[in-house]
Amino acid sequence: MILTISILSVGFSVAVAALLLVCYAFFLKSDNKSIASIFSSGVFIVCLMALQFEHLSYIQQISEPLNSPYYRSLLLLVPPLFYFFSRYVLFVDYQFKLYELLHFAPIALIFWLDREIVVPIAFLIGTSYCLWLTYVLYRLRNYRNRFKIEFFFFVFFSVLTIGVLILGFLVSFIDDAYFYYFYTNGIALAFALVTAALIIYPDLLNELTAAVQLGYSSSTLSNIDVTERIEQIEILINEERLFQNEDLNLATMANALDLSSHQLSELINTHYGVNFSRFLRESRIKRAKELLINEPSASVLSISLETGFKSQSNFYAAFKEITGMSPGAFRKASE
Repeated sequence: MILTISILSVGFSVAVAALLLVCYAFFLKSDNKSIASIFSSGVFIVCLMALQFEHLSYIQQISEPLNSPYYRSLLLLVPPLFYFFSRYVLFVDYQFKLYELLHFAPIALIFWLDREIVVPIAFLIGTSYCLWLTYVLYRLRNYRNRFKIEFFFFVFFSVLTIGVLILGFLVSFIDDAYFYYFYTNGIALAFALVTAALIIYPDLLNELTAAVQLGYSSSTLSNIDVTERIEQIEILINEERLFQNEDLNLATMANALDLSSHQLSELINTHYGVNFSRFLRESRIKRAKELLINEPSASVLSISLETGFKSQSNFYAAFKEITGMSPGAFRKASE
């Protein structure tokens, strides 16, 4: 059973990894996307896929990856690649410095140390980078009330990371098969987690980048007439009802206001006290409440479509999140 699940996990990981890379490179909208971030993400994902192919070779009884310098090199290569990708994605002003190549220095350990030492070290280094990312996000605790669900994914990811660290230290004491199976499925679970986060919150990377900028950088609004832009936002939302566009996102609305995504995100965070995704949901639900009261014959489905939700299920979830009741219950209570 676990063998079959692990084979499926490898297939899932490879397919999702390729899809994520293509989507990030060509379709995902992000002000902070650059050739460097695309390259680092590509190398990082390719290395993860290479690990999964090595796990598959073990499952098919072709090789013993832990005895291979190539496999141990991958274990030591993935953590710094994760670090650099995180840097490029989250920090707008990040510039690579030559001395940072030292992050890859531990790869030399494979030539001097046995696998029983190299593998735990690789997982310890990987965990340290994940904890660094967790610390970066923890320092944004003043904004966590605006990014509650987004932070949930990273908390879950951090717990998964600790589990992988424990696995790395147990490699000398457990059968190799358990290591390969757990690590294979752990990578697949991480891919599933990232995919779910991006499906539920397409603007996740932009929102997190904006939060990091708010917490670590100076204001992007110094040369902006904030009062004028707030008035424009109110017109776009309350009069032109821009939220009716189901594909509306941070970049699109920023373009309509002649702002960058980071400027709009900071403006909404500082003035409305919520992130862009929450602001958009609240605007849509505000209009939906008006329609539920003023148009009693209108169906819930038609109202959900008119207010910019892509599906009735998304409408129900957002309405319940913001009002604490279903659309039907709200309409009934308002009669």
